[in-house]
Amino acid sequence: MNTWGLSGAPTDEAASLNDHQRAVLRCLARGLADHEIARVLAVTQEQVAAEVAAILGVLNLRDRMAAVVFAHERGMIRLPLPR
Repeated sequence: MNTWGLSGAPTDEAASLNDHQRAVLRCLARGLADHEIARVLAVTQEQVAAEVAAILGVLNLRDRMAAVVFAHERGMIRLPLPR
């Protein structure tokens, strides 16, 4: 399932995220910026930034793009294929 080889984390690591972190990760994987995630989840941008940092730490990922790849590889979101 590690298609691009960027996440390198075992599948069960996603289970170590809390519900709010999974929500932030799903928004991040959809391409939303911190201010957009904050609006969607009704929190502050600072809270979003803190959650993103926590997600990267928990999943041992190097950056936001690796988190996006992780979410896609784990099937956390489903995007329609382009035509």
